[in-house]
Amino acid sequence: MKKILLLLALISLNTGAYAADAKHHKGKDLHENKCTSCHQDNVYSRNDRMVKTMSALEHQVNNCMKGAAKAEWTQTETASVIEFLNDRYYKF
Repeated sequence: MKKILLLLALISLNTGAYAADAKHHKGKDLHENKCTSCHQDNVYSRNDRMVKTMSALEHQVNNCMKGAAKAEWTQTETASVIEFLNDRYYKF
């Protein structure tokens, strides 16, 4: 019985990870195509990072879109990138 419960738990964890990947597919793709041309992922996890709140994250993504990234994303695409970054790195 314990083995069955353990197997079911592992299956549900794996399914959850897949669902999260599918949820962020668009945001992740947009991020990889624009944001990583200027910086690597370590900018999000360094000790002296500037983004400390959700509103600061939204502001920073919008600034990058207008600046170096020159991203012409829709509001939905922008929200997808913000959600991807928050779920993957910031966890606000």
